[in-house]
Amino acid sequence: MRLFHHADEGDGTHQVRAATSTDGIHWTRTGTWALPLLETPRIGLVSLNTAGATAHFDYLRTYGPAD
Repeated sequence: MRLFHHADEGDGTHQVRAATSTDGIHWTRTGTWALPLLETPRIGLVSLNTAGATAHFDYLRTYGPAD
């Protein structure tokens, strides 16, 4: 999964959009979430399935804006 973030000063929101891929090459983008600029966005991982299911995450990597 990839998250794309943009702070929109015009409407006062953080614009966050996710993309998912099963092969790391072909990506499907989701809708955009708008969050208030008054708060600092935080990242979290969650896995939803049936009761008792276990998820394993290999790693979480974050990148800043390209220079």
